[in-house]
Amino acid sequence: MASEILPSFAASALSPEDSAALTDLYLRGTPANTLRAYERDLLYITAWRKAAFGAPPEWPEREDVALRFILDHTTDLAQASPDSPALRAAQALMGAGLRKSLATPAPATLDRRISSWRSFHRMKNLASPFEAPLIRQARMKGRRATAHRAKAKSAHPITREVLEAMLETCDNSLRGIRDRAILMLGWASGGRRRSEITGLMRADVSLRDFARDGVV
Repeated sequence: MASEILPSFAASALSPEDSAALTDLYLRGTPANTLRAYERDLLYITAWRKAAFGAPPEWPEREDVALRFILDHTTDLAQASPDSPALRAAQALMGAGLRKSLATPAPATLDRRISSWRSFHRMKNLASPFEAPLIRQARMKGRRATAHRAKAKSAHPITREVLEAMLETCDNSLRGIRDRAILMLGWASGGRRRSEITGLMRADVSLRDFARDGVV
């Protein structure tokens, strides 16, 4: 049930009826995709907390737990020592089908889980440990440390000679004319991706240069 996905609101001056109405308001005001993400993230966070600390999350959560969560998920555990607590927690998550490998998770994945954890605290009207200066700084450093460097599209880019050889294979049939146009378009526009070329629409092409200079 969706109402079981979200953490319950902290006990306060609200009556049981008002608390239920507030929970219902959050459920109705939260997109279904977000609720599903909350469900997955809460399941993961709870499993990690139990594997790492032997207990489910606390509300509010401790700052040392939040810091440990960041450290565990910004390290390539494939290189960790066999007695590493982070490694044991990761292996438990893998055994439960909640983690795919020991490699460092994508920064966006960690950001989403932290965002969900912060949201759970807000739902309980509690301060999140992820707002602490040290935790925020650690997250920023971890994001930079795990950012993937851009790789070259190809180690063997197409040269003019290769292009001319491919153009020689295009005959004057409709298919050949089409293939020649695709090759020339990809070359002349700076090496477009295949998806960009196939997604090109007639409305994307301006004929103003053609009318003036005879080229598109």
